[in-house]
Amino acid sequence: MKYLAILSITFLAAACSPRTHYLGDIYPPTDHVDVYYDENDIDRDFKVIGQLSGDNDGMEYIKLDKIKENMILEAQERGADAIWFLFSDSFDNTHVVKAKLVKYRT
Repeated sequence: MKYLAILSITFLAAACSPRTHYLGDIYPPTDHVDVYYDENDIDRDFKVIGQLSGDNDGMEYIKLDKIKENMILEAQERGADAIWFLFSDSFDNTHVVKAKLVKYRT
């Protein structure tokens, strides 16, 4: 019974989270991700390691800030040094955000 409760809480938390979709390379996780909104603000040599998108799947209680927060956490898990937000759009109750994940060249 205890495991059923834990499993239910896990599924409930997952259902309340924004969805993310990643296509790209994976590196060891990072502790910090720089956030950019324009390529010209990235003042270091870099390469793009992947593309990340996030959305709320029409769940209006999930706001853009929560999608952004989840995407930054996903970028850390994928080993990015930075996330470069490219695009966001909202229509009806749906928010969609697209970004590129960046790895700095040393």
